[in-house]
Amino acid sequence: MLALLLAISVALLAACSEPDKPSITLYLAVQRGDLDQLERHLYWGTDINAVLPNGQYPLQVAADKGRIIMVRTLLKHGADIDRLTAQGDSALDLAILAGRTQVAEVLLAQGARFEPSTLLLKAAASGTTDRDSLRFLLDRGADLETRDADGDTALLIAIRQDNHRLATHLVNAGADVNVASRDGESALALARRLQVQELIRLLERFGAR
Repeated sequence: MLALLLAISVALLAACSEPDKPSITLYLAVQRGDLDQLERHLYWGTDINAVLPNGQYPLQVAADKGRIIMVRTLLKHGADIDRLTAQGDSALDLAILAGRTQVAEVLLAQGARFEPSTLLLKAAASGTTDRDSLRFLLDRGADLETRDADGDTALLIAIRQDNHRLATHLVNAGADVNVASRDGESALALARRLQVQELIRLLERFGAR
């Protein structure tokens, strides 16, 4: 009888220590930053490497939202750090593109694959204006003169997009203002052809010819 009572007590204690099942989807938990719901999903065995309704994975959503604790928690429980979206973005890519440099630091420390020059071009193509992300990449070896498949550097991409803020950051960081496109059109000639006046003034101020 005593043994039976002890067994029942142990079972009750185990049940009491067991977290409730999640009441929202993993997607919503990560989107909202609901750590309690995330912990429930982890306890009850939800697949954290399954694609979410937005085409991303839980770690990528957490990185994009800048949720450091969630990123650490997901990595601790086996999230695939280098998994890519259908668009070819990793969690690290999304963190940088969103200006979440603290999250990017965490991902790098955990061994995320990192190609700073390629990511610089991707950031420029996405229309980023974030100086911290640019500095993060340059401090880790990004080459300002790296060219994309069309032969454009980050500065030429910024000019084509009339992204004055990014162009300013790039020029201040040392980007070549006399760089030419694949067909020989200089940065200044490109800016003049596109009639982007602020960029024309910026390039002329830095000695572009």
